[in-house]
Amino acid sequence: MRRSLKEVRVAARAARAARALLAAGATAAVLASVLVPVSAFGAASGGEGGGTITVGAGDGGSSGGDPGSSAGGDGASGPGAIPWQCTYEKLVLNDDGGSVGGPTPGSWYSVTCVDTQTGASTTETEWIPDQSTTTSPPVDPRSVALEAENSLRLPAPVSHLNPASASVVNLPTWLWVDAGIWHSYSVSASVGSVSATAVATPHSVEWSMGDGGAVVCDGPGTPFDPYIASSEQSTGCSYTYARSSAGQPSPDGSPDDAIFEVRATVNWSVSWSAQGAAGGGELPSLTTSTSTAERVVQVESINELVAMAEGHGDRGSAE
Repeated sequence: MRRSLKEVRVAARAARAARALLAAGATAAVLASVLVPVSAFGAASGGEGGGTITVGAGDGGSSGGDPGSSAGGDGASGPGAIPWQCTYEKLVLNDDGGSVGGPTPGSWYSVTCVDTQTGASTTETEWIPDQSTTTSPPVDPRSVALEAENSLRLPAPVSHLNPASASVVNLPTWLWVDAGIWHSYSVSASVGSVSATAVATPHSVEWSMGDGGAVVCDGPGTPFDPYIASSEQSTGCSYTYARSSAGQPSPDGSPDDAIFEVRATVNWSVSWSAQGAAGGGELPSLTTSTSTAERVVQVESINELVAMAEGHGDRGSAE
């Protein structure tokens, strides 16, 4: 039976609608049936009216469906309607490994659309992408780890210096931060089935001494014990000023109280691991810091120098 050009066009549009259903989740021949107004595809003219097209998607002939609607069509059926039923059958050649497909993972299907009133039919071979490649993109576990890192709340260090009253030119000044912060901190984040954990670990403290000098210490440093003689204790983290802080800004305006601003910066290395996806490694490093005012004096008297060196207590503050 010879088909009109209008019928062929409607059948092709019905096939495209069925393909959309299949890409959204159908995996074999038919999963559901949908009623699509002809007017949604451009409406027939003359006596064809505004009927419906049945797009079949079933598993062996059973069919059912819900009325559909679309802007511009009334969804009605009646005389002159052109009901087409399209069936998708997955081709065996998909399993033979000898057929080249489309640009995305998917399968070849034989698409047959039949006019159930006239018996007219059309058959095409179509490549239909898998649902997984046309919906949600895969989750990047490193991006999830970066979100976790952004949620880390790392503590600022509390800095300490000794001698107790003021640093002395040419006398080593002990430097340390509270050891209570010296451990790892972790935060996890999840997107879908993928979760990632970021772990920050402190590894060094950089001291900017205010006079242009700096020192980097591995670890938090060793606290000075004022109840033990200086000769009986030592540290691997200290700094020796070569000049006093005279002439520097003074918090109270007195030239005798001029200070250097000392900043202690803790450097944190950050690693990450993932669950639900492969990945892991290093993330951008982080820092936390605090500053304190430090007065540095020039001492001429040996007695005064000894008194300051063995002075009790230490100075520490965090701004």
